[in-house]
Amino acid sequence: MINLKKAAIIAVIAILFASFIFSLILAIYERPEYSDYCEEVYPYKTPVARELDCPSTTFPETRARECEDKGHEFTPIYSDGCVEGYECRACRVEYDEARKDYQLFKFIMSTALGLIAVILSIYLPFESDSLKEWLLAGFLIGGLAAIFIGTIEYFNDAHRILRPIIILIELFLVVFVSYKKIKR
Repeated sequence: MINLKKAAIIAVIAILFASFIFSLILAIYERPEYSDYCEEVYPYKTPVARELDCPSTTFPETRARECEDKGHEFTPIYSDGCVEGYECRACRVEYDEARKDYQLFKFIMSTALGLIAVILSIYLPFESDSLKEWLLAGFLIGGLAAIFIGTIEYFNDAHRILRPIIILIELFLVVFVSYKKIKR
């Protein structure tokens, strides 16, 4: 029964600590929302007109390709349910930059706070099978989880050369932690 209690306490501490790290990050740096950068365009503000009732508009393929090559959105402009024209909207590029900045900040903070938890849980003294050992084990797992989750969320935005370096450093960290824990 003691092992079940120990496992439950460690798991709850790990989950709550990792959750605390990410809620702290969100409290410090608000996640960018798409609607903050791009006005939501609801194409049909009036009942949709039948296609036969709409004036003929040609789709400017060259302009659309140029717009999309820049990473922008080529969107139709509607009037009375009919396509009136098209516009090239750059707001998505601005949103993507803000999202990448947020993901980088989240990665750095979750890694730093997770590392602090891991280092403290390894080096703080404790007696075997004491409550302090359970608490430190929970912070250790929570710190490792925060590092892992932060890395996974940032991974696609990281430069391709940086990705294997990050994984190698984290692999080294896990091996180091395992070695230190087993050595005790």
